[in-house]
Amino acid sequence: MPLVVMNKLKFLLVSLQKSKKAYEQMAFTLKNKQLRLTIIGLAQESRQYATELDSYVTTLGLETEKMDTEPELPDDGSPGGKDWICLEEEKDILHWCAKSEKSLLKVYREVLNEPFLNEGVRKMMRYQLNGMMHSFAQMKLLYASLRTA
Repeated sequence: MPLVVMNKLKFLLVSLQKSKKAYEQMAFTLKNKQLRLTIIGLAQESRQYATELDSYVTTLGLETEKMDTEPELPDDGSPGGKDWICLEEEKDILHWCAKSEKSLLKVYREVLNEPFLNEGVRKMMRYQLNGMMHSFAQMKLLYASLRTA
């Protein structure tokens, strides 16, 4: 697999790991139990997908340490950014999650648009992308129902 593809996979892996940590930390600041559990679900899903991706890369015989340096993620609401720490209101946390969603989906699409991507990895990326989109949709629906209640 070309190095450019491996670097995109690593960026996705790091993005998933950092968003998992941010979701976990953010969830424990929420007072609403349903919303907290939904965001914890996002964290668990991010961890699962990161583990799957890491296992696949290892199966290919490639260690993540052999790839280029770890990408730096900006603090503009992207996964792992630090601007969410001061957020206390649910709507602000959900706004941060929406930014995080856009960032993660962009990284997934960049990987999927890679022409040299192995078909097995492509299939895994598709179901992960669909899973993430479904989880974010659930979170949005829950928040919408809480606002109208």
